[in-house]
Amino acid sequence: MGYPSPGALAEPSVRREQVAEDDVATYSRMWIQVFEGVELYSLFIVPKGIDSPAPLVITQHGGGGTPEVATFAGGANYHDMVRGAVSEGYVAWAPALVFNTFGDGELLPQGIRSLLDARARRAGTTLAAVEITAITTALTAVLRQPEVTPERVGMVGLSYGGFYTLYTAALEPRIKVAVSSCFFNDRASVLAAAEPHGWEDMSYLGAGRLIDDADVAALICPRPLQVQVGVSDDLFPVEGARAAAPKARRHWEELGLGDRFEFIDAEGTHEWFGPPAWSFLRKWL
Repeated sequence: MGYPSPGALAEPSVRREQVAEDDVATYSRMWIQVFEGVELYSLFIVPKGIDSPAPLVITQHGGGGTPEVATFAGGANYHDMVRGAVSEGYVAWAPALVFNTFGDGELLPQGIRSLLDARARRAGTTLAAVEITAITTALTAVLRQPEVTPERVGMVGLSYGGFYTLYTAALEPRIKVAVSSCFFNDRASVLAAAEPHGWEDMSYLGAGRLIDDADVAALICPRPLQVQVGVSDDLFPVEGARAAAPKARRHWEELGLGDRFEFIDAEGTHEWFGPPAWSFLRKWL
């Protein structure tokens, strides 16, 4: 995969600007310098009426999304993934991935992910590794915010966000609990159902020979992990997820910690399933 990507800053700087407030929370935009000349844009949402500092939940949007899409206007298929975290009393940090827009709303060129991934691979890394490195580097700055309890960090994400949640939690021990929604699967099943591009930016040289999702989950163990799939998800088939789940579960069970791994196959499509996720985080975060 090429993680960590070279050039990440040991001391990331942060610009923070409060942009909105309502009865629920205060909303700030953050720009965190993670590489020389490169900032990670994000939303930072602090719930009202909590004892500060509070636990942090990283809420990762997916393909075609933005932090704002996942937070406002009903959240689309994200439902309460961001605002639910706030309702639970967590500080929500929503980093932006390279999909639709920059932080200021400017449209990105078509095919930008494939172009950036190709350039990253020429440098010996991948776009996924660059973005995971950006998240883990920026996390250092986020955990220094006075509203955050740095020892209590969770991460949740849907679709591409589920991919980034699974891999980031595997690589970042400061994340204590994770919920990966609508990604975890048997990769062969996903490729069989995939569009022609085959999710190339979710893959890397030798991945099929070296590691599958259940193996990535093992890197999170013994920390708690919940994986979700919709039984009618046509992108990440439920059969593949059901086949992969026991392979992951055994890592926790061998340690006598079987209750720290949960597999949720819920009625629904390619969407976030809030109630089981928040119940899991209440227990472990």
